[in-house]
Amino acid sequence: LQVLEAHSMFKIVEDVRAARVPILRLKFEQALEVDLSFQNVEPLPNTQLLRAYAALDPRVRGLVLLVKRWAKSAGVVGAQDGHLSPYALTLMAIYFLQVSPCSNMPCLNTTLFDGDMGIPVQAQLSWSYEGLL
Repeated sequence: LQVLEAHSMFKIVEDVRAARVPILRLKFEQALEVDLSFQNVEPLPNTQLLRAYAALDPRVRGLVLLVKRWAKSAGVVGAQDGHLSPYALTLMAIYFLQVSPCSNMPCLNTTLFDGDMGIPVQAQLSWSYEGLL
């Protein structure tokens, strides 16, 4: 905590110790909001899965960021306020790309993801589309 407080690039926005998984809400360089947790490896396979979807095409990440920015500007994001979480919005954007006839993005087998840093070879698929994005 002292290291972050001493670092000028980070600002501690909130210290949420009472949560099921304690987190620090940070702002990096006065622009990027970051939730930092410690000794919690449960989200790692999910992060790895999202990284694999983003690796399929740069527009996947672009759509996710667009949806999250829209939700933030409309004030409809944040589980603590009774809205969907940013993670839920991310999954919804990916689901849209999977079920939309113009994109038909493949569904990746979630059992392949164990939380390691890399994308499993079986999930390194080739996919492209000429949709609206």
